[in-house]
Amino acid sequence: MNTLHRATRMVDDDPWGDCLWGIVTGATPADMARVAAAQKPLVIKRLLGTTNVGAAPFEHSYCITDWTNAPVLEQSGYTEPQTREFGAGEGREQLFAEQLGTAKPQLIVTSSHATPFNVEMPFGKGLVFPAKGRFHVITAQQMPQFGAPLGAAMQGHPQYLDQLADKLQAPAIEPDGEPRVWLAAGNCLFGNAQHSAGSMVVTALSAYHCNQAVGYTVPSWFGRGGWGTLSMLMENTDGTSLAEAWFLNNQFILHDTQAISPELLKAQFNDAQMSQRLFAQLTPLFRSLQLPQAKAQEAAGLVYDRDVVAFYGDPAWRACIDCAHCPRPFRVEWQGDRKFTLTANADRKGRAAVWFPKASTGEGATHCNVPGAVLTDDFILFPALDMKKGEVLEVEIQ
Repeated sequence: MNTLHRATRMVDDDPWGDCLWGIVTGATPADMARVAAAQKPLVIKRLLGTTNVGAAPFEHSYCITDWTNAPVLEQSGYTEPQTREFGAGEGREQLFAEQLGTAKPQLIVTSSHATPFNVEMPFGKGLVFPAKGRFHVITAQQMPQFGAPLGAAMQGHPQYLDQLADKLQAPAIEPDGEPRVWLAAGNCLFGNAQHSAGSMVVTALSAYHCNQAVGYTVPSWFGRGGWGTLSMLMENTDGTSLAEAWFLNNQFILHDTQAISPELLKAQFNDAQMSQRLFAQLTPLFRSLQLPQAKAQEAAGLVYDRDVVAFYGDPAWRACIDCAHCPRPFRVEWQGDRKFTLTANADRKGRAAVWFPKASTGEGATHCNVPGAVLTDDFILFPALDMKKGEVLEVEIQ
């Protein structure tokens, strides 16, 4: 994964990504072909999460939170979410299974503990794991009963996973055939397929018709790669696709890294234990740059996250949040090849990015009229906008 990220930044001499790219795979050639053949864009109206995601854009949303008492927030018909409190011992994994099996979610957003072979409900409240080409559920009560055998199974030996499903009589979640995407924003290791057709991500792509999936290939601790992708998907311009959100978020990581020091862009890691060894290897560089501790922590996180979040699927296929009931914070309108307006749909203070509609837009361009904007061949980044609702920013590329 690290090598793929770097290779796609090496077409020219600037530090930015030079193409949208993804990994097309599946448990079988037919599964891979289905992912590659997807054409009809997905307008996302239904959400399932194991973390809280803003409900406003969705006609149906169901979020199993990790708050105190782990309440579920649910709404249908673009209403305010209703809160349901849970006591000890109630099965969040069953709720997740019911929603995945019956509610036809088009976007799944997950957080909490995970490995390449399981995703927990919020921190120990049951889990989902792959076996025999399906996801199966284990309750919170069952998890401690199996201790070491459960841990061994989650290392990813398919026969152990199959045996575990049989031993526990773990119910399977039956696929519904609904096209969807999965963003493992806060999970460790979900994006690491481990060369296994029985991994979480490959099972999601194959059995559960996830045409795209995003996830960490290593343990997650800094979070910018995963949560930043979710932020770009939900809070950028109207029509931003999941592929663009993943890519553009990565460009902001590169920008923020370069802003601390261009020397940090040269740091490279290909270590399975990089989360433990990163600080030790970067400490001499931090000292030479005289970075204070807080800035060194940020720099280490940016270096860590920039090359470890995988994108699965064809990035040309578009999956976008429905904007009909809740427009994204910014609206883009082009006037010719090199002029556009950026209109704030709400009071907004933060970042935004605009993907150029034509290759010719950025060819030969050297600057734009907005101070602090980052102009590249294919897109423009606005790291720190502060706009009021209805305010219009006129952008000219020269």
